[in-house]
Amino acid sequence: MTTHATPLPEGERLYNARLAVPHYPRIFEGWARASAAVRNSAPCRLDMGYGPHPMERLDLFLPAGRPRGTLMYIHGGYWRSLDKSDASHVAPAFTAAGYAVAVVNYALCPGVNVETIVAQVRRAARWLAAHHAEWEAPAGRLFACGHSAGGHLAAMLLVTERCVAAAVCVSALYDLRPLLQVPSVVEATRFTSLSVPALSPALRQPLTAAPLLTALGNDENPGFHAQFDVIRDSWRHVHAGHVACPGLDHFTILEALTQPDGAIALAALRLMQSFDTPTSASTSTRIPPTVS
Repeated sequence: MTTHATPLPEGERLYNARLAVPHYPRIFEGWARASAAVRNSAPCRLDMGYGPHPMERLDLFLPAGRPRGTLMYIHGGYWRSLDKSDASHVAPAFTAAGYAVAVVNYALCPGVNVETIVAQVRRAARWLAAHHAEWEAPAGRLFACGHSAGGHLAAMLLVTERCVAAAVCVSALYDLRPLLQVPSVVEATRFTSLSVPALSPALRQPLTAAPLLTALGNDENPGFHAQFDVIRDSWRHVHAGHVACPGLDHFTILEALTQPDGAIALAALRLMQSFDTPTSASTSTRIPPTVS
């Protein structure tokens, strides 16, 4: 008797990065090893509480001198996996340039819903903005950066918080409606057609003119390319540029953020450093539309 495998839902092909990159566990292991090495060697303050939930903790990495600003980094994992301990390796490229880096944790689905996660990340941003003097960082220079679901959360900060001066969204999700066709995501998040519009940055507008820098690997699932098209068009007035990363997929793209000479790191630093000038970067900064 011939048996036929159940066909893969189209949504999984479009948005399931783990299926597209089957060796992802080795990549995750590399992130964890590199991050542990950073925590063991870099000046840092670990497990600082920003709210009452046990997962509302962040790790703060400090530069050699007085910080030029603070970068808030939000890890990915489709709101259901990974941890701040997997993302410490993002910090060195930015601390070397003079920035404090706060790597933020949040509770995970299905233990909480994405609405709760958004509220936690908002709380983290407000906490960092209020406590910047504790690590001698200047006021008004809180920048958000996130990868994948973390990029979605960083974009949501532009929709909900005025304290974020700019955001860098790497391989992010902006319109969550297509995820209703991705069973593996719906199973964990319990998304519904009623819940996703309010959680979709592309269906809302930023509170301020804070600039958004986007980045995407050329080898990513087609759905992530569609997500970039949506935010580029709907947020054209704040879109400060895009970093296209040839040869990189949804996971290896972090190499372009964590390496000091990585294309995303360099573009992000140009954007952040523009706030050192008297002219408001939120209204004047524009990096080249596409950086490859």
